[in-house]
Amino acid sequence: MNERRSPLVPLLIATLVLLFILVVWGGVVRLSGSGLAIPDWPLAEGKLLPRPHPNVLIEYAHRALAGAVGIMTAVLGFLIFRSPVWRPRLGLWMGAALAVLALQIFIGGRVVLEELPIDRVVTHLLLAFLFFGLLLAITLRVQDGPDGRPRVAGGAARLLSRWASLASFLVLGQVALGGWVSSSGAALACPDFPTCHGSWLPRMEGLVGIHHAHRLGAYLVTLMILAMLVRSATVPLPSKSRWILRFSGILLGTQFALGVGNVLLRLPLPVSAAHLGTALILFGSLRIASHELARA
Repeated sequence: MNERRSPLVPLLIATLVLLFILVVWGGVVRLSGSGLAIPDWPLAEGKLLPRPHPNVLIEYAHRALAGAVGIMTAVLGFLIFRSPVWRPRLGLWMGAALAVLALQIFIGGRVVLEELPIDRVVTHLLLAFLFFGLLLAITLRVQDGPDGRPRVAGGAARLLSRWASLASFLVLGQVALGGWVSSSGAALACPDFPTCHGSWLPRMEGLVGIHHAHRLGAYLVTLMILAMLVRSATVPLPSKSRWILRFSGILLGTQFALGVGNVLLRLPLPVSAAHLGTALILFGSLRIASHELARA
């Protein structure tokens, strides 16, 4: 079989799309107060099928999506490990993805059985982003072909690649802070913007401290990505690399606006879900930018 025409690419893309929906739906579960609508795991109140209650169905849909992602990932693992071409190139990446998936399933169960402890909720969210990043890395390497593409970037492009990679990890840290804000009930601890209860420098205590830490993280991520975009403007880059950097800038502006909207509009569910989804797309775009810039 021609490995370039293998089912890996469409299956990887489909898994990434479904995983994106799963992560956003996880936010809907949390924001709608459905996290404990089904108090047991893996069954639904001792049954395979849940009772038809809105919150129960929201939580059950999340479990069904997770099951579908798990099955698709297992199929990907089978295809990669059975392939003499892809196994040496992608075996470690796929093994890491399967390990993260197994840990994610375990943590997801503990989140329910331990009734939404903050540290478990944040860990569950971070593992979802990490799993997405691993599958995205596999997808990019498959698209490069069985022989891969050499890292041939010049000094400036190589620096931008590292810059984009660092920015993606800053986004990951910001996601952790966002999960902490949401699960601790600190989302509206500062009900105004850009100040917090009228203060530019509130005391970093209690829920206000948690909320303001998330804002400070947002400022850091914004400065980091804007500086990268300004630096990239003076570097000759292929159109694909420049496009993904510009797209990251658009996502950054969108994400900032959604974050402000969350505060001023008092956490409407569509805005909060979009805030989480945009964070995941921004994280992914920065990972793609790092990959492409290293080969610019």
